[in-house]
This record gives sequence, C-alpha cells and structure tokens, in this order.
Amino acid sequence: MKATTSTAARPAAVKQGLAPARVEDKLIKYKGSTGADVELSVSLTRQYFCREASDAEAYVFNAWCAHVGLDPWKREAYLVKYGNNPAQMLTAKDVFTKRAEANPRYQGQKAGVVVVNRNGELENRLGELVLEGEELVGGWAEVYVKDYLFPISAVLNFQERCQYNKEGKPQAKWATSPGLMIRKCALVAALREAFPGDVGSMYIPDEMGFEENAEAAVPITPHNAMDATYREMDEAEEMQESVQDSFFTDEG
Repeated sequence: MKATTSTAARPAAVKQGLAPARVEDKLIKYKGSTGADVELSVSLTRQYFCREASDAEAYVFNAWCAHVGLDPWKREAYLVKYGNNPAQMLTAKDVFTKRAEANPRYQGQKAGVVVVNRNGELENRLGELVLEGEELVGGWAEVYVKDYLFPISAVLNFQERCQYNKEGKPQAKWATSPGLMIRKCALVAALREAFPGDVGSMYIPDEMGFEENAEAAVPITPHNAMDATYREMDEAEEMQESVQDSFFTDEG
C-alpha cells in the first residue's frame, strides 16, 4: 500500500505553494547586492542560520534571498523560528538605507521620536533624545523622493511597537534604548512605503518581535504569550503571502 502524507501535517510553506512537497538539497549560486558570489543550500541554511527551520522553510528562505539579492552570510537577511510558529524571513536595517541611497529618486530622510515634553505638548523631535521628565510616545520618519510633492512619512505608536516582558515592562533594547528602537522602526516603515520595489517585502527583526545583533536575530519573550503567538502567526502569514505575490507567482 502506498504511503500518503496528510496535508495538515505538511509545513506551511508547502501548503501555501511556496515550496515543493519534496525539497532537494541543491546548491544555489547568485550575486548578492554588492556583486559578491553567494552560495546557499537547504542544509547550509539549517546548519548555520536556523537549525529549527524545516527543509521547506529553508528552501523558501534561500529562494527569497536569491531573488532579492540578499546575502545571509553578511547578515543582510535572517531566518528565525520561535517555538512552533512558522519561520520568518527578516532583513537587516542597513539593507533599507543602502538600497534607498542607491535609488536615484532618493533625496534624503529625517527620523526621530515623538515625546510629550515638560510643558505637556506633543513634540516631533529629530533624533532619539528623550529628557528626564518627558514621555516617549512614538517615533516618526520622513523620506524625500524626487518628483513627490510631499515626503513619505510614518508615525508609530511606542506602546504598540514596544516589546514587553511578563511584568508588562519594556525589555532588551526597548528598555535600554527606547528612542533608538522606535526611531529605527519608523524609518524602515517610511523607507518601505517610499521604495516598495527595493524593500517592499522586507521587515527588520525589531518590527517582528526579535532583536538584531551582530550574531543573529534573537527572539524576545513576549508580554502575553497567547496574543503574541497569534500576532506572530498573522505577521508570518502576511509575509509569506507577500513573498508569494511578489516573487513566486507566474507572471504569465
């Protein structure tokens, strides 16, 4: 009798049509954004970048990196998996700024924090400085694009973006450098909207509940485990759908 595999038991990447049911461990070669040669395979990705990922998730990550020209060996892209949630494909923040600067329509950027100052007034401040007695409530960014009448802007709510621990307090860099973190998230949000062809399907670890460092993207324990699980699953599904729509659909 021929063995069959339940559809429900298949990885999400297979069920959504992003990866074949049987993944072959082939070496793929492509040019990175700097022109350097990049080599990836399913086994290499699982060994060096994300041991928890399935073969199908590693396959999709490799295909995505090759299509958009990201080099995970240079920490331009991360594949991260937390618990039983689907693996997520994330991008380093420097990729956003470098690709924006390489676009001939890029005319500069501004970014900063939104604070309630000592006078009780809401203030958009350039940079990340928050003085004693002030309250950090958000981040903002503006990206200037050639021939646009107004800059592309983003304003983010700090409470919605901050990562909290079980006690409801900011954790990791959200606790030690909150201005830096919310400014960074606002800037990449504006860059993503300004240049969708360059970074439209990319998200940095800090936007998705992870912390970017020199070694890898490290998961941050969420404040509410159940809510965070649903949020991460929704975000992962949206990201996979974005990848499918942008890179894996038949243009014919």
